[in-house]
Amino acid sequence: MYYTVTMNFKNTKQKGSYALAQCIAKLYSLGYEVLLPVGDRQPYDLVFDDGKHLYKVQVKYAGLYKNGRCKVGLRITGGNQSYNYAKKYRDNDFDYLYVCTSSFKQYLIKWAETKNRNEITIEDPKYKKYLV
Repeated sequence: MYYTVTMNFKNTKQKGSYALAQCIAKLYSLGYEVLLPVGDRQPYDLVFDDGKHLYKVQVKYAGLYKNGRCKVGLRITGGNQSYNYAKKYRDNDFDYLYVCTSSFKQYLIKWAETKNRNEITIEDPKYKKYLV
């Protein structure tokens, strides 16, 4: 059974940090070694080692929206007070997309299998097979 609780995140950076911590814990509990890049200049947030290969992972937090479903934006955003941008990820930017939802569900999706590259409603039944 899953419960939804209100997190007291002050900004999207905190949501991202929470999701990253959850991803590290999940991958480690599955027996993988987890490596973290220095800085945030890469399109991926971490790497995991399964003993044979290294896999790049982009980590996202999916918050609850008005319709009661968790959505996650699949783009890089940034800027400052006078300039903002949004850039889509490329096919080879990472190998897996990890999504942590506000209802404590966790998904690990092969990026190559993700058809929608703008935004996904993660609790759609087609993503159920990626629950970890």
